[in-house]
Amino acid sequence: MKKKIALLCCGWHDDFIMDFVEGMKSALEPESTDIYIFGCYNYSEFSGYPNYTGYSIYKLINYEDYDGIIILADLINNTRVLEKERLRILQSGKPAVSINASLNGISCIKVNNYSGAYELVDHLIKKHGAKNLAHLSGRETSVDIAERYKAFRFALQDNNIKINMDQVHTITASSYTDAYEFGIDYFKKGNPLPDAFVCANDLIALGLINAANESGVKVPEQLKIVGYDNLLKGQCSTPALTSVDGKVNLLGSEAVKFLFAQKKDVENIKIQSSAVYRNTCGCDYAADCCEQSKFSTEILAETKSKDDFTQQLQVLDEVFTESADVFTLLTNLEIFFARSHKFEGSDFCIFLKSDWSSVLINSAESLPLNLSYGQNVQSIVSIQGGIKYPREIINTRDLIPSKMHSAENNIFVFLPIYNHSYVHGYYVTKNNLAMIKNRFGYNWSRNFGNSIERFRKSNMYKQMSQQFLRLSTRDALSGMLNRVGLEKLAKPFYAQNKKNGLTTVLFFVDINKMKLINDNFGHLHGDLAVKTISAAIMEVIPKNWLPIRYGGDEFLVVGNSKNYNGEDYCQIITERIRKKTSIMRLPYILSASVGTYSVPASSSLTLEEAVEKVDDIMYQVKQEFHKTN
Repeated sequence: MKKKIALLCCGWHDDFIMDFVEGMKSALEPESTDIYIFGCYNYSEFSGYPNYTGYSIYKLINYEDYDGIIILADLINNTRVLEKERLRILQSGKPAVSINASLNGISCIKVNNYSGAYELVDHLIKKHGAKNLAHLSGRETSVDIAERYKAFRFALQDNNIKINMDQVHTITASSYTDAYEFGIDYFKKGNPLPDAFVCANDLIALGLINAANESGVKVPEQLKIVGYDNLLKGQCSTPALTSVDGKVNLLGSEAVKFLFAQKKDVENIKIQSSAVYRNTCGCDYAADCCEQSKFSTEILAETKSKDDFTQQLQVLDEVFTESADVFTLLTNLEIFFARSHKFEGSDFCIFLKSDWSSVLINSAESLPLNLSYGQNVQSIVSIQGGIKYPREIINTRDLIPSKMHSAENNIFVFLPIYNHSYVHGYYVTKNNLAMIKNRFGYNWSRNFGNSIERFRKSNMYKQMSQQFLRLSTRDALSGMLNRVGLEKLAKPFYAQNKKNGLTTVLFFVDINKMKLINDNFGHLHGDLAVKTISAAIMEVIPKNWLPIRYGGDEFLVVGNSKNYNGEDYCQIITERIRKKTSIMRLPYILSASVGTYSVPASSSLTLEEAVEKVDDIMYQVKQEFHKTN
């Protein structure tokens, strides 16, 4: 039977995850095993604050369903999340291993950061005569960084060199950009250079090298710079970067081997890191021209790919923006992904929670905290082998549709789809590691979640606008349109009738002896008269006709010939009023005068002019009423 390994990670960056997975794959070759990668990002790209909602992706994992669990604990920068998953893993009873960070009760495989970092600093001192050494790292706290800095201090101490704290520098983040900006500022000041800069990782080292080159500082002649991680971009840089190989590939293979060994006792295994000497420390090193050429080609391809990906995200955002309702959105998404799924892969699904449709039209200002995926999820887009499949509902525990399984070893990558504190669903792709390598996954997940929220907010504002329009165009007492409604709705209706070749039918209704009712019985009875007459009118006219309270005791009906067969609505309205009032036992007779007028589509009359004509006709009816009453 095919085995399954769950891999928990966070903060996909650089080549770490890729190298680790490659190591896993090499150890899996004799085995029939699928890898399920559950990933997110623990920090917002822009704010730098913890992004706790992303950790909800781990809620998808039922550890009992897996033959082994690997948790990249050093990348999950949240002790509460780690502790929760640790307990769940232990309760499952399944073999598990933590990478680079100890979790109580779970075996751990670590890279000895200290050994390689110490070796590198010792090499600078003894081989190249460096005495004045500086250190540069980000403000992030981790066991790895701590071990590397400890090695720096002890290597100096063992060589009888006193550490100069003025040369221990910290930048905001352990990134290329922050290191470059630091370097430009540092070299601009013109201070005496140290013999060497020992950097906490390769990205910092590469950023500093670029700043040195732009500032006219020669590396390694004037300043030696070394890093840690042994990234390919460092190996192929000019000059080639001296670094430490963290044995990430070996970590991955050893983790798989450990799981398959089914060892019951908790073990702590250490893999020794080792220094790799190249040009930036002053050693002679001839880079492989083929490797450099290959790397340059990859960089160009990666740059173009990122540009194409950004463009795809923009088009995807337009799909959300231009969809008027949920049904249209789903249709447009299916069309979009059926045509273009270069980055999502030829096998992927987008799953939303079972109540997704009601959520997308939810009119709340902000959605409540909800980190659960629910019992069932529905695929709103499903592409298998490049072919679009119908939407389907699956049990959340199943994670993927049955057709996504295959005989060969596969890697499934799961990403949460969320916005702020609300989880909408998840995205899963098969054998598409580009989503990891190029950070596509992070940007795709963030963009899709934000697009859902913008679509929801757009619906909310539409509803608010419609509600406002309804309130502003309705008469509170009668429930009919008011004079504002006449302008906003009746006039366009009148124009549309003409455009469609329909005759406009007008009825004008005026309550008889309204002043006497108010004067003799009070305004409450006056209001009752308005309510009764307006109700009678709205009960008998076709639903698409527009009833309007034109004035205090005057009502206008604007209809058309589409569903009008010449009925005598003057009589119908009059009769309905008589029937309603006959059972009300009013101390007065409530009636109304009704006039009607038809406006052919060919007529040049404006609505105002047509209303004047029907008003005149109603007035004549009213005069006849007063002659006899």
